[in-house]
Amino acid sequence: MEIQCQYQKNFYYVGGTLDTGVIISDNEEDKYDGKTDRTTYEYTRSLKGNQFVWIPCNVPDYKKTSWGEQNTEWDTTTPKAELSQIEKYGGFYVARYEAGLASTISEYTGNIVHNQSFTDYNIDAVPQSKAGIIPWNFIDWTHSKTSAESMYNNNYVSSGLITGTQWDVMLKKMMGKTIGETTGDNKIILTEADLTNSSRWGNYMNNSVQYTGRLARVDYNSTNSNVWTLKPFQSENTGTTASYSSNNGDLLTTGASKTAQVYHIYDIAGNLWEWTEEDSHYATSGQYRVQRGGQLHRPF
Repeated sequence: MEIQCQYQKNFYYVGGTLDTGVIISDNEEDKYDGKTDRTTYEYTRSLKGNQFVWIPCNVPDYKKTSWGEQNTEWDTTTPKAELSQIEKYGGFYVARYEAGLASTISEYTGNIVHNQSFTDYNIDAVPQSKAGIIPWNFIDWTHSKTSAESMYNNNYVSSGLITGTQWDVMLKKMMGKTIGETTGDNKIILTEADLTNSSRWGNYMNNSVQYTGRLARVDYNSTNSNVWTLKPFQSENTGTTASYSSNNGDLLTTGASKTAQVYHIYDIAGNLWEWTEEDSHYATSGQYRVQRGGQLHRPF
């Protein structure tokens, strides 16, 4: 799941600009001290609070974008309630990291087979938006929605699953920005073509990345792609992931690779599919919710 927030009170400026991405945290210890650059990859892993990045946008630009993947029956409209929020605040906040496993949930210690009944994570709890957290996997849309909304819910701050329009606006804001922290001749700029192909900037598939964090290996059954096993996460390490293939792959903790960072937001392209509020009636009469992240959008 990917989380968004509207209007922040009792949050603290961490660093960044409107051009590079403004970061805030719900922990006062992360507050910018006027000296330390708290946006670097090395420093950001030490931040203690849940972090969010501001996505500025005006009403005319707040709209869905076709990336060449949507089915014609997908919801392409933007609810009026979202537009009123943009008109009032001039943007929205998005979680800096994919939703991390709630601190109240213990991580699994044995192999998890995709086609078995595994419901340990399919519960309501408060997700995290921090570096180095196990991404919240094995959770359905209903529990994702409830958990995302429980993160903040008071008179000043509300949270929830990101909408399809918000996802598209976020991608458009990322376009033209630097991938990772490269500079000079090594500087890579995110293009529109990259938004539907994560091979240069994500860690979804067909792409090995250097990382610092924890890693879990995924083993696929070469004769049945619907059967795969996710092994427990290993200890903290620095290394290189294995590229996705027909029989192996890697899942990283949140924010493990600076290569997967654009506009101070991590893991948008890859690691896991992300639940959204987006609707689809994809080729059937039933309603589905759309997952984002990686090279395609998937309705489930």
